[in-house]
Amino acid sequence: MKYYNSLLLVLFMVLLAPVASAEELSAAKTDTLSKQEAVQAAINHFVSSPALKNASVGVSVNRLDDNSVIGEYCPNQSQITASTMKTVTSATALSLLGKNYRFHTKMIADGRINRKGHLEGDLVIKGGGDPTLGSGHLPEGISFIDRVIMSLKDKGVTEIRGNIVVDDTANPSPSVPGSWMLEDLGYGYGTSVHGLNFSDNTLRLNYEITKKGFNYSTVQGQSYLKVINHCNVIEEENDSISFYGPELRLDIDTDILHLYGNVKPHRGSMTIANPSPDLLLRDSLETALEAAGIKVKHYRIKASERAKATELLDYESATLGMIVNSLLVRSDNMFTECVLRAIAKNAGKQSTTENGVEVVKEFWKEKGVDVTGLFMIDGSGLSRTNKAPVSFFTQMLSIAHHELQQQGLNFYELFPVAGKDGTVKRVAAKTTASGKFAVKSGSMSHVQCYVGYYPVEKPEYTVAILINSFTCPRPELVKMVSEMLVNIDNALAEKNVVE
Repeated sequence: MKYYNSLLLVLFMVLLAPVASAEELSAAKTDTLSKQEAVQAAINHFVSSPALKNASVGVSVNRLDDNSVIGEYCPNQSQITASTMKTVTSATALSLLGKNYRFHTKMIADGRINRKGHLEGDLVIKGGGDPTLGSGHLPEGISFIDRVIMSLKDKGVTEIRGNIVVDDTANPSPSVPGSWMLEDLGYGYGTSVHGLNFSDNTLRLNYEITKKGFNYSTVQGQSYLKVINHCNVIEEENDSISFYGPELRLDIDTDILHLYGNVKPHRGSMTIANPSPDLLLRDSLETALEAAGIKVKHYRIKASERAKATELLDYESATLGMIVNSLLVRSDNMFTECVLRAIAKNAGKQSTTENGVEVVKEFWKEKGVDVTGLFMIDGSGLSRTNKAPVSFFTQMLSIAHHELQQQGLNFYELFPVAGKDGTVKRVAAKTTASGKFAVKSGSMSHVQCYVGYYPVEKPEYTVAILINSFTCPRPELVKMVSEMLVNIDNALAEKNVVE
């Protein structure tokens, strides 16, 4: 009877939400209430904020073991997910491919190696969709380029008579999902996805803009990307002109980057998307080979004069578990899209975004997750047309937790920790909830989201918070979310509350 009365009270509170006041929250901490009542009061207090008057909000806190609801608000309304979609892609990949899955990049001698150590043909680098080649975010051990040089020296190669050929066909075009916004494609977070990725598919651009001209260079010293300056150079703002930019527009088909904006004369540096990472790898490898004493002659050698191609190196990436941890903590779009395409390939399909999404949705449907409100367009959440309800996330996270534990993997350990790591370092920082929620964040214009597990050490609950169309400054919203997490922590950890 006591549980029945408590359940009726929770339902009544949900119907009237938002209704909780600060006084009710204080009472929830001190009175003998059920955890459901205390959590629901925390949620109701959050959604009652005037800053969310025009917002679309979903919040759900569920038990991990059976996905039963502890507290919720608008659980079935589909919201823009932003980067929380990465948890869906990651959980699917780990379930289907396994935590020890690795990407492979091959080095092939397209010709024979004669007694003089001359490769009579081309050196071919065949990509396998690995997002981590030359990455600054994962420890490579011995780098790919160093492994190539070591392998060639082991074979006695002193000269490559042909060319270095890069095979980028493992992941077919288009290299970016069609739903991604043009405004995102020039920046490091919006870089394209290829069969042969290198150096995080980014370049470091140094530039100088003056009234007299424009100069630029890249740290990597590439030769194929052209940068065109369209900026209006002004000395000071006035009533009709204000400073902004430089903003980027990248034509990924022509390797041309355009700069726009009203700017002061200045020097700057920024990380930009590299539309042709395969060419950067080719140029970087040739430079390294020359430095190691292996000459590249660029002779044209007829196919009829070449011997049978021979594989010289099979280079393996870090494990999928390490890759997922990296992409979740840093919120890496390119890493995630490569993982999505690997899901498609593993299913025997062409490794496209669309095929990867199809496999993901079917996987969770077969697991019994309600996917009717899931609108998945890409793997990373960069598309604003990705949507899902909080109820989808709590159910998916619960099933993923139990499925992956059977592999000996704690999925929650791959998440950043609120107040401590990555993109959630400022969430609940310097509060009693710091270090207690393993959550993936997602943010874009007027969107802020969090999904994950609580508590960090041994999760008992799943948490999902999706907020769209908020009108307050983002730091204010993060503070509000942090306060709600503190109140949820108090409710779930409070020793004087009852089940």
